[in-house]
Amino acid sequence: MKKLLILLLSALMLISLAACSNGGSNGGSKALADDSHAAWVVHGQYLLADGTENGWNGKDTAVYEASSMTAASLDDIKALDEELYNTLSSKDVKYLYTADVIFGTNDAGWTTNALIDGVMYKANGSYAFKVAQCSVDKDGDNTVYAEDQWISDPKTAYAESLTPATLFMPVWQEEADENGFSWASNPVAIGGSGLYTIVCAQYNSVSAAGNPGYGIGLVKKEDKDGIAYEQIVEWVAGDHTYAVIGGFNEWADAGVVEMEAGENSTWTATVDLTAGTEFKVRADGAWDYSWGAEDGANLVAEEDGTYLVTIDFSGDAPVVTAEKQ
Repeated sequence: MKKLLILLLSALMLISLAACSNGGSNGGSKALADDSHAAWVVHGQYLLADGTENGWNGKDTAVYEASSMTAASLDDIKALDEELYNTLSSKDVKYLYTADVIFGTNDAGWTTNALIDGVMYKANGSYAFKVAQCSVDKDGDNTVYAEDQWISDPKTAYAESLTPATLFMPVWQEEADENGFSWASNPVAIGGSGLYTIVCAQYNSVSAAGNPGYGIGLVKKEDKDGIAYEQIVEWVAGDHTYAVIGGFNEWADAGVVEMEAGENSTWTATVDLTAGTEFKVRADGAWDYSWGAEDGANLVAEEDGTYLVTIDFSGDAPVVTAEKQ
């Protein structure tokens, strides 16, 4: 009987030691480094902690190296944020990485959408990011990074948000949902502009529908002045006024040609233009909303003449046309 008790106690001690060594649910000081990839790298047009502007895949090797994540332990996360540590401790974490970045202070030149407290917002592209597990090929002084696995990915990397108050994670499905989100949408920082620590974990479980294989969290460390989110309000065409503005009036507030409402959600105006003149339709006498060609560029008069300019809101997106009379 005594021998049996000794054997049982020994087995329990071995199990406890194993749990501690692999960073199990009780935490651990061992860095959970990925032994199958040379690097984990964060991508996006935000700023690195030292102020360097980051980029997407294909960026310079120096930027790849600067945006590589560092293997971390659960104890590291506990020192960073107790709540996130508790969340991760309930997961079966296989690999764990962190990186410090600055979101929302630089203009990426594009926008992305995110839900914040159930409301749709437009965010500057400097709030968006993704993580990639990379291989690294070194040939002398030449180093080449290659993205082996994007997080998230439609088939192999279903990632959940570990910190919903600071990170919007789009739905993991190939078809866009009613808000236009799918796996192809970027995760977006929604805690405001500032310095964050990104925490990315890979679980031992395999990604599948309803079963996340990865988790990403954002811990805000410092507020910074930056670009505000813009709430997206459903556009009701009849609640606004429209005018044609362009080179013909030197893009000034004075001299615009007001448009008149027609049938089927259309507005029209007749404008005299010379060849090469650029122009657009603007709403409400301001630059918050304006429309030109399909790619967003200004419309251009091909020859001298009088043009009937029409903006049509009857479709999925406003369409501007200019027909020479």
